[in-house]
Formats: sequence, structure tokens, C-alpha cells
Amino acid sequence: MPTETLVEHQLMRGFVRLSREQTENAALLHFHVEMEVEHPAKVMFEQLVLGLTDSEKSWIWPIEYENSAEPPEGGVHEGCLVKMTYRVPRFDKPDVPAKSATYSYTLAQYKPDDLLLEYQSIDHPLSGGAVVRVEPVSVNNSRIHWQGAYRQDPSQEIVVQSIIRYFPFLYDLIEQNAATGPSDLNR
Repeated sequence: MPTETLVEHQLMRGFVRLSREQTENAALLHFHVEMEVEHPAKVMFEQLVLGLTDSEKSWIWPIEYENSAEPPEGGVHEGCLVKMTYRVPRFDKPDVPAKSATYSYTLAQYKPDDLLLEYQSIDHPLSGGAVVRVEPVSVNNSRIHWQGAYRQDPSQEIVVQSIIRYFPFLYDLIEQNAATGPSDLNR
């Protein structure tokens, strides 16, 4: 089936790519984010996990736009429930305040020794999920890979249009926060 590129956004040291693949009954919205950061892989993985599970403690997470509603019950583990609250800016109407929406995800895989996690949406308007992994590039540098897909039916085009603008914005902020480092952030 045909695939359409929706966004190719260049980060300082990486990229954000979104594409849509038509299937018989719906479309699949694929996304792939890759960025290199000047922090050890283990530190970056820990910060990403905190961003998804206890955002207030993560110095890379842009909590003004997205934060975990509450830490998972029983701590972070495979199968735990993660709730994220989103405040996506109205890019089409900057004067209109963002509305909040909270969605739940399950950590389908959580392998801290492998610097890997996978999450699946439970009640997000687009069903799907992603795999996040961090690989060491050197002792003090790492590469973040964030790749996934969401199923979209035609009635959800407004959600897709929002994601097309939000993903580059979000990952720019994560990359900027990672470049700034923990000592310079007031968290």
C-alpha cells in the first residue's frame, strides 16, 4: 500500500519523521525519532523513563506540555499503567489556551539493562504504541531511538494534524533540555 511522508524535521543532532501508510480499513501513522545527546546512555534512559512515569523528576521532559499524571502504582515494571496528561498548544490559534487530555498506556516491555521500553496505548484516540531504546555511542554520548505506529481512521484526521505539528515541537524541546543538562535546569 502507498506510504506518504507527512513530516521530515531536522533536530540539532537527529530527526523526526512521520509517515502514513494506507491499509484496507484505516491508515497507520508511523513515527521515527532519532537524536544523539551528550550524556551516557544509562542516564538518558533513566531520564526518558522518568519523563514517562514521574515527569517532575526528569530534567529533559517538557512538563509544561506533557507530564505523567501520577507515578505507576508499584513502581516502573513491565505491565504497569502509565498515565500522561497532554497540553498540546493550539498551533493554528496561538492565543487559545491548550486543553488538557489524559491518556493511559501499558508498558508492554521494560528492560532497563537493555535500555529499552515499549508502550501501548489504552485509551488514546489513535491506538498503537512505540519502542524507545537508547544506545551508547561513546562513554558520554548516546543515541535515542523512538519508533512506533498508531492506527488512524478517517474521522481522526484532526488528531493526526495536531501530531504532525506537535511531535517536532516536543522532540525539539527534549533535545534542547538534554543539551542544556541537569545543572542548568530549574527542576
